Amino acid sequence: MYKVVLADDETWEIIGLKKLIEKSGLPLEVVGEAENGLAALEEIENKKPDILVTDIRMPGLSGLDLL
Repeated sequence: MYKVVLADDETWEIIGLKKLIEKSGLPLEVVGEAENGLAALEEIENKKPDILVTDIRMPGLSGLDLL
């Protein structure tokens, strides 16, 4: 099972991505969600995900700075 963290400042985007991942049947598990770049960095440090799905423009850190 691959661990996934979702980072986006729009709540509906996170909800939609989470539903798509759950319905995909792929070995993916959403272990963290963040609404800004700083919260995403904290989630990454704590959860050690295999995959990060991030928005480019977010408050705090941009998705590019986060990567």
